[in-house]
Amino acid sequence: MCFPDMERYDRQLRVKGWDQRKLQGSTALVVGVGAIGCEVAKNLGLMGIGSMILVDSDCVEVSNLSRQMLFAERDVGRPKAIVAKRRIKAMNPDAKIAAYHGRVQDMAETKLEKADLICSCVDNWATRRWLNSLAVELGKPMVDGAMDGMYGNVQVIIPGETACVECHGDKLISRDVQLAECTLKKRTPQDLVRDLGEEGIEIGKSFAVKLYAAGFKTIYDLKYAISEHMGRLGPTDAQRVTALQEKLMPPMPALQTVAAVVAGIQSHEVVKLLEGNAIGRTKDGLMVYDAANETFSSVELDRNRDCFVCGEYCDVGYLTFQIQLREKVGDLKRRIAESFGLPDPDVQFRTKILRDEEALSEANIKDGDFIHIHTSRRPSPLTLKLSAE
Repeated sequence: MCFPDMERYDRQLRVKGWDQRKLQGSTALVVGVGAIGCEVAKNLGLMGIGSMILVDSDCVEVSNLSRQMLFAERDVGRPKAIVAKRRIKAMNPDAKIAAYHGRVQDMAETKLEKADLICSCVDNWATRRWLNSLAVELGKPMVDGAMDGMYGNVQVIIPGETACVECHGDKLISRDVQLAECTLKKRTPQDLVRDLGEEGIEIGKSFAVKLYAAGFKTIYDLKYAISEHMGRLGPTDAQRVTALQEKLMPPMPALQTVAAVVAGIQSHEVVKLLEGNAIGRTKDGLMVYDAANETFSSVELDRNRDCFVCGEYCDVGYLTFQIQLREKVGDLKRRIAESFGLPDPDVQFRTKILRDEEALSEANIKDGDFIHIHTSRRPSPLTLKLSAE
């Protein structure tokens, strides 16, 4: 491998233990090129990482310009990942950068496998949880950074060694994100009309029926709409869903100063991993930054051996789940959703996706059979071995 001239990196080469060739021989997947992602991508680019894959589905907006330094007014309306690639290349022509404008969930796994490490810089739990599952599945370290107003946090996930995002999800992930309302009871379009009304949003029953048929059964579904569901709607109705999202999820407060601190810590943890801990060991647990009081705190997170993403069941490839053969598939899905925090489970038995209204016995399921649970929270199905009572 041919490495560029080292003069550009003279000062960092003076750090004890630093090996620039390790960094230049590495590839990082940076998902989310917003306030934190811009800083992380810029830091890694300037420090001379060999390759980066930038992924973001959004375009530049005017409101981004106060905290996303890779963008200027002339970039408004352009894809963030594409613009960021151009700016970082201008800062450091040595960097090899690939840009993907779209959802990371839609990328080919062969492209994702090229990364040595994943940088999660996303602003929603749905994508963060998907990336966490991907990291565990591929055996790649992930460094996650997030912020909300005056607070920020960083977590390093090393599959099989440290806690992953899901290990303590019952405490760290908000209840709203963990479960959709449909996991608690049977739903109808009228339930959606009522729930939105309680939020001060009025929609007609006919529109609610359309939403229900497309897979939008709860406020949660509307907040975290996935492309599969949006694709079932016509352009006008899809625009109405986007408008509903804006009302249900107003943008969170954000400051460039907090983003810079979080991204600085996140970037440094990335570099420590890629340098093989030669310049310091990565930090276990959750690092929390409180900008209001200028304090840092560390929350210890032990790995949960029963975690359904990274737990010991991974060694055998499945979890055991109790069932009653007379129960309906819909009831089983609700129990699975409540047990694992999956808002949108589909049950596959053999080659068939089962219908909610059929009983497990009607699907010829027996004690000891395996089912596969498909969900937007994981890149691959969750396998369950059924134990009939």
